[in-house]
Amino acid sequence: MTLTPERSSDHSDRNVDNSPQTSGHPLLADEEWADLSRFAPEVTSAITQLMSLKDQLRTFDRPMGPDQAIMLADGVEAITRINDALSTLALSVCERVGTPSDFGAKSTKSLIENRFNLTGAEANRRTEMAKNLGGRVDMSGQALPPLYPIVADALHAGTISAAQASVIEDCMRKLPSWISQAIRNDVESRLVNNAPKVRLKDLREIFGKLMGYIDPDGEEPKDSADRAAYCMSMRAKANGDWELRGLLDPVTGGTLNGLLTSRIQSANEGDKTDAGENSSGSATAATTAGNPTCGTENFEPEGTAAPLPDEELFEIVDAVLSGERYDAKRVPEPNLSTARTAADLSAVPGVGIHTDGGLVDVSAEQPSAREWIYERFAGLVSTIDKQRTTAGAPYALVVTAKAEDLANGTGHGTTGADNPIPIKELMTDGLNGSVFFHLMTDKAKTMQVATEQRFANRKQLAVITARDRGCTFPGCDAPPGWCDANHVYPWARGGKTEVNNLALLCSYHHHLLDRSDWDTKMLLDGRPAYIPPAAKDPALTPILHARFVADDIVDSLFDE
Repeated sequence: MTLTPERSSDHSDRNVDNSPQTSGHPLLADEEWADLSRFAPEVTSAITQLMSLKDQLRTFDRPMGPDQAIMLADGVEAITRINDALSTLALSVCERVGTPSDFGAKSTKSLIENRFNLTGAEANRRTEMAKNLGGRVDMSGQALPPLYPIVADALHAGTISAAQASVIEDCMRKLPSWISQAIRNDVESRLVNNAPKVRLKDLREIFGKLMGYIDPDGEEPKDSADRAAYCMSMRAKANGDWELRGLLDPVTGGTLNGLLTSRIQSANEGDKTDAGENSSGSATAATTAGNPTCGTENFEPEGTAAPLPDEELFEIVDAVLSGERYDAKRVPEPNLSTARTAADLSAVPGVGIHTDGGLVDVSAEQPSAREWIYERFAGLVSTIDKQRTTAGAPYALVVTAKAEDLANGTGHGTTGADNPIPIKELMTDGLNGSVFFHLMTDKAKTMQVATEQRFANRKQLAVITARDRGCTFPGCDAPPGWCDANHVYPWARGGKTEVNNLALLCSYHHHLLDRSDWDTKMLLDGRPAYIPPAAKDPALTPILHARFVADDIVDSLFDE
């Protein structure tokens, strides 16, 4: 920014009446606002008017109904597209003739990342758009068209958004180098023409179809030696945790991703089937309880799976798993005031029902997307462990510990990898009873103790699956295939492995009971209920899953 002679002479008298014009936006200093007003008065005028409109709407000085709100949102999107196009033009000049070092930056990307407090990814997106869609020059200074002229024209016309332009750019970069310019133009034109009609992810699918026609043989097959690049490493940390890293091949990675994000039928969806269907399928579901790798009723991608209750939920999970988002809340706070009866909320996640019929919000006790993904992964490992043990495989884990520590539930044991594991954690969880203990006394004499198989058998699972039909913690919608049979009265304290002492719980809520003051009890009528901490409910009123209360309502409809 350069001060004019007039402004330079006035610089020392900022407190007098002829002070510089006041900026209309906090991002622009007064001098910058004045300079911008002289160069592009359209921009400062638009900022002033839009700021005024925003303030009027915020204070309700200007009324706005739903129709006007949608109309305004459309207008704001149009403004956003104009802003993106202007930004592309401005940054392309910086790329061509600018000197970022004059502003203390080493590149245009670094300049805008720090100047506007952007993420590295966003700064890179804007810079790449400027390079590819803005004006270019050759080595002699002659003007060149944009690298992707059809995309650039559509962006500046406002028919596509910056996000759509970025996706199309990414697709165009994947075209093989041997493809002619005519075919490139045709692909670019098809993507631009279809962009306003489809979602962003659909653009990539369209590009994939086009590539199938253009290059049916695909890339040249890779040498088998490339498989050596795939790897997995596990490093034990001092506290007993494990750090997992690796690179998976497409098939293995795709399978794992599918298991972690699969569109399985939720427990609430299963409640919508009639009684005959439910009872006939319960035994099969029970045999795969906690076994997400088996059972077509839960994992068939087409045909047998019920419609998704909320596709947005899975999009959130996908975003967290891919790293696009760190975490997100899966279950929003329910609006209890809109329900007239308990049945209205029987299929709404995050809602429980007191034994007296009152509704209670338990959305805070539901897992976030990040927690949900991890518990699924832990469940997969646990399932493999169960299958190996059931098939007569050796114990999954050998733990060396002192007999006194095991008896008292204190201290740590060590595994074959010299990794410490808290004895208390083994006592409460026990890796599904598949642990082999190598016990040591103070005199270093050894004895061997194998834990008894303490998880429910197939017949017991069939019964409790038919009864519970999913995780029994209030507000949870995890289906039977992702649940384990949990002891109501803990097995570590002498609880028996029998139907009246078992309830289905997902991994997240199983560990919630272990690490919090939530407790569980079996009511006299055979329904599992959960007691919140005293800080949450001093009366310690048991809370039921809404599906049990809905069952009671349905069963009593024709009593009179």
